[in-house]
Amino acid sequence: MPAEESFVDSFLRDAERILETASTAAAGSPDYVICVARTGSIRILSDSTGWALPALALELGAAALYRVRREGAGVQVEGWSYGRKCVLSRDAVPAWWAQPRTGNYASMQLLELAAGSQNDRAPHVRNS
Repeated sequence: MPAEESFVDSFLRDAERILETASTAAAGSPDYVICVARTGSIRILSDSTGWALPALALELGAAALYRVRREGAGVQVEGWSYGRKCVLSRDAVPAWWAQPRTGNYASMQLLELAAGSQNDRAPHVRNS
């Protein structure tokens, strides 16, 4: 695989991972930008309002930037690198099975019989 294809794959893979992580964050979390420098260091910027990603990359010397935004019940990740960009989004609403349960639910209890001998509770083998 050529180096350019490998970079595109890692660029998109990083954006997907950021989206997955951001979608599990609390509903009121602020917007932020993740800056990946050419040296490999990572910075998280909480106040990048008004900056376009290409301009911010030039200012910071970044190899890639990922802006994370919350919009209603959704999360959006906008990725930018020289000559590449992507926008990924996902609903941040938790799955129905992860939501807290309210109301009445049936429960089952196992009852142990006090009467009888130990043999009554052991498996029986019959010879035919």
